[in-house]
Amino acid sequence: MGCNIGRRGFVLGAAGALAVPSAGMTGCGSSCRGAAGYALDPNRRLRITVPGLGGEVRVFWASDTHLGLHDDRDDAYVGNYARMAQWPGSKDGFSAFLDKAKAGNADLVALTGDIISFPTLANVEFAASALENCGVDWIYTAGNHDWHFEGDEGSDAEQRSSWTKKRLMRMYPSGADPLMYSKVVKGVRFVAIDNSIYHITEAQLEFWRHEVAKGDPVVLLMHIPLWVDGFDIDTCGNPAWGAAADEYWQVERRRKWAERQSPETFALRREVLSAPNLVAVFTGHIHRGLTASEQGKFLFTIPYNAKGFYRDVRISG
Repeated sequence: MGCNIGRRGFVLGAAGALAVPSAGMTGCGSSCRGAAGYALDPNRRLRITVPGLGGEVRVFWASDTHLGLHDDRDDAYVGNYARMAQWPGSKDGFSAFLDKAKAGNADLVALTGDIISFPTLANVEFAASALENCGVDWIYTAGNHDWHFEGDEGSDAEQRSSWTKKRLMRMYPSGADPLMYSKVVKGVRFVAIDNSIYHITEAQLEFWRHEVAKGDPVVLLMHIPLWVDGFDIDTCGNPAWGAAADEYWQVERRRKWAERQSPETFALRREVLSAPNLVAVFTGHIHRGLTASEQGKFLFTIPYNAKGFYRDVRISG
């Protein structure tokens, strides 16, 4: 469970994991039914080629804004958010990102978690109002900070359930299940699965199977990256993840990680990377840009939006 804004490490992965370089980057996968290739420049643009896709889908994607807004309505929780409030992300940067999405005629705004650093009313109201007023449809999945008040009682799963119901529902499009939902935009299926507790449930795994079986080109959005050999410990499907590797549970005042992630988490990783119609996986959490290819599939993480970074993604045939 990531905590300190400044502690994020960047690992140059093995077995096909590549750090984003200062110059442009291109890639090509082995499957022509999903994405055939991508082009990524060092600024904000990412182009993904999907053979046979008619037209272009334009997505403005951001993650890890870490808004730190609070007021006296949440004075009872000052002790729970004070540490993370030391590193507030830019609300002007988040607003500017949404303004650029609108000006760019985006088809979708994609948010992969930790838009807020704690679920204060001020944080949620600002972020939700900005989304509701931006004039662009959006898809959002939570990160581990969106629902976490440090020192709060209960397991991660219990806290996520509680604070999502009490505070976060405005962040989701109307009618969405916060743990799993999808949107189809110009023939591309965007699937959001909440893995912010590092574990996937049986229901989420079945949802993925149901969605990918529809045959549309699929973009999967989660907060925590899927593991590729060489990635750091903060990943899903990582055999080295577990209580022995959890260095920050006391800092974040939460329960220690379990000994191992759920069997469904490992199954999801396997099935995502073997899905013939997978276009890409978009994640955040590590606060760094990272691009990897595994089994011919493309996995992207994005630098954090706390200082305004976003990606202008074009998906076309």
